[in-house]
Amino acid sequence: MTEHEQGSRSPDLRVEHRMIGDVAVVAIWGEVDGTTAPQLAAAVQAGLDRTRARYCVLDLTDVQFLGGAGLKTLAATNLEAEIRREPLRIVVDANRPVIRPLEISGLEEVLALYHTVEEALAG
Repeated sequence: MTEHEQGSRSPDLRVEHRMIGDVAVVAIWGEVDGTTAPQLAAAVQAGLDRTRARYCVLDLTDVQFLGGAGLKTLAATNLEAEIRREPLRIVVDANRPVIRPLEISGLEEVLALYHTVEEALAG
């Protein structure tokens, strides 16, 4: 069952929180850069706080740009999730502009990446 919980908007980034069963799913739209990276961090933190499962799903399939600040934020929030024992399952589409920065930075080797929300939920 999907339950829409909260959404927020900035000119460059939109965030939606929803629950699918016991799992918090955080969906991001737009550009993640130095200006919007703090909003991404806050959104992931909220997802970690809300999830009733042992993990949280972060859906980046609608992100059009992922800059260095976004990569740093993903690394930091992933570490925070691991410390809390609520790992992040990050959804990226291989054809989207998110996967290339993850490959170049080496984060694709560290992060738990999935192609769809359904795949992330199935684990």
